[in-house]
Amino acid sequence: MPTTIGLDIGSSAVRAAQVKVQRGAATLERIGQVPLPKGAVRDGEIQDLDAVADAVRTLWAERSFKGKKVAMGVANQQVVVRQMDLPYMPEEEMRKSLHFQVADAIPIPIDHAVLDFHTLEHFENSEGERFSRILLVAAQRDMVDGIIDVAHKAKLEPMMLDLDAFSVLRCLAPERVLDETGGELLVDVGSSVTNIVVHENGSPRFVRILMMGGGQITEALTGGLGMSAEEAERAKATYGIGNQSGEEAARIITERGSRFIDEIRGSIDYYTAQADAIPLRRLVVTGGASQLPGLTERLSETLRLEVTEGQPMRDLQVGDVGVEEEDLLDAQPYLSVAIGLAIGAAE
Repeated sequence: MPTTIGLDIGSSAVRAAQVKVQRGAATLERIGQVPLPKGAVRDGEIQDLDAVADAVRTLWAERSFKGKKVAMGVANQQVVVRQMDLPYMPEEEMRKSLHFQVADAIPIPIDHAVLDFHTLEHFENSEGERFSRILLVAAQRDMVDGIIDVAHKAKLEPMMLDLDAFSVLRCLAPERVLDETGGELLVDVGSSVTNIVVHENGSPRFVRILMMGGGQITEALTGGLGMSAEEAERAKATYGIGNQSGEEAARIITERGSRFIDEIRGSIDYYTAQADAIPLRRLVVTGGASQLPGLTERLSETLRLEVTEGQPMRDLQVGDVGVEEEDLLDAQPYLSVAIGLAIGAAE
């Protein structure tokens, strides 16, 4: 009856989810969030280790998480995700030789990189040679060490480090055969980092990390109009994208929001231009910044896809998490990474 905890260190807050797995059924037992001081995490990278560790300790004390072992995630510009075709070999041998095979393919010195991979498929070329198509994940070792140091300083024991994008995928699209054919696009919109995943029946086909999110709109409002962060958040909730009131705040929100959507479209255009791309049938959005009014409608118009809101608790039983039902529903968009991490640690 393993109980696992996923710890998500975002740019604006630390969040955790505790999941218990018993007889194949997963139960959400506890959730929590503590805001971070401005600048403690910038663009997904830890800048103030002590401040982040203090927030994690506060989270554990306030929400009474049971356990010290945590699964943690990573998503920032120090992470590279690339599809590669490599000569086939058993997985264990692939792991041992991976750093030799990919050294020239990543913009990180191989001695300073932490490597992992996800196998997409095995295939033969026209000459009968076997290959493995993988998604390679490479991360700067110093950045990874910083995440681990936060856990240690908070008196926790990191047991797994995963890509945030894979955690979102695991949470929103568990492996199963779907009735529809084609791929599904997942977009997790955070404060300063957005994770994009294309998958087919739970198997990732494309991953991209955008260094953009709702925080850029907030900064444009505070810098351009002299608003406080709180006033900027209220303006975003009031106007959203596409408001035609003529207010300067509405113009800034629409302009920055449209720029963000164009970045997502550019990533998807790049994917669909690949020879092995699969058609997309639906877009699922999650993340705290996905709540910006008008965002889902504009995404649907731009990408010409049906858009639905992600439900990270859809396949979970919900225990006594200590949160009112209405507040728990409001919290759902913020929990995909934390829940996905906890589920992954239990597998």
